[in-house]
Amino acid sequence: MKRIFLILLSLSVLFGLAACANPPAVGDARTDQAAKSAASASELASTPIAPSAPESTPKSEPVRTPESADGRILVVYFSATGNTRAVAETIAETVDADLYELVPEQPYTDADLDWNLPGSRVNAEHEDPGFRTALAGEPKDLSGYDTVFLGYPLWWRQAPSIVWNFVESSDLAGKTVIPFCTSMSDGIGSSGENLAALAPDAAWLEGRRFGESLDKTGVTQWVDGLGLAASVSDLDDRK
Repeated sequence: MKRIFLILLSLSVLFGLAACANPPAVGDARTDQAAKSAASASELASTPIAPSAPESTPKSEPVRTPESADGRILVVYFSATGNTRAVAETIAETVDADLYELVPEQPYTDADLDWNLPGSRVNAEHEDPGFRTALAGEPKDLSGYDTVFLGYPLWWRQAPSIVWNFVESSDLAGKTVIPFCTSMSDGIGSSGENLAALAPDAAWLEGRRFGESLDKTGVTQWVDGLGLAASVSDLDDRK
């Protein structure tokens, strides 16, 4: 009996030692799960969260107003032989301006323009300071223009009477007027000043004389030097 007791006691000791050397498998699973959970939480805490992309806001297109003459530039000119017309067209092209030709109600013939011929039309008009060559068509409405280029050939170092007629009969008040002329040799002289005296409420800039042969580069450089670039950029934005 004592021997049986000793055997049972020995078996109990062996089982106890085995239990202490090997933790339960369930305990390992829980420990591993806890470790994994801790690691996952650490990763989430240390990984930066990418910000969500902001909703795209559609860009608003610039509001474009209907094209109008408001603030535009006008090139007015009289040309008997085409020289002044060539300069006027170059100016209009450079600053995106409108063109308006002063056309005499009674067109000039070659004989009319021959100042060497006594009694020719141009001589008769020149000899009468109060004479004004009549314009064909309806008067030009200038209300929508801020700047007016005014071109003419020099006749006896002055603008022809048709140009005087235009200045006297037009409302140029508050507008910027820029005279230019064409001639074989004479400068613009006092022609611009005499025209300015007819419309003192306008802002007259110093004029420029060009030769009979078109110098397109010279015309463009002169216009660019007037500082109208800002006005032209604004006009492009309105188109």
